[in-house]
Amino acid sequence: MTATKDEEAAQSDDPRRLIEQVVAMGAEFPGPAEDLLLSWMLSLAPETDARLAARRLISKYQGRLDEVTQDRPVAKLWRLLTETANAAHGPAQRRGGASARRR
Repeated sequence: MTATKDEEAAQSDDPRRLIEQVVAMGAEFPGPAEDLLLSWMLSLAPETDARLAARRLISKYQGRLDEVTQDRPVAKLWRLLTETANAAHGPAQRRGGASARRR
């Protein structure tokens, strides 16, 4: 049995099924959201763009967490995943530092 392209994309977007498990847990997810997001990002293959993977996961699970209140860890994870999806492409730019102070 061979996997379809959709199944392969889903596998590469959430290789350890961490996000899928959190969505299944819903409000019962105990957190911390930051730790889970980091674990998810570290589980991605080096060639996987985390921004695109986050966008596909948001699209896949959109609406499944609507009933969860905003103070729950799962809601925080959803916000962090959304921030990841909307992050600027490329390395972070340095701001300030010693060179900015030398004038």
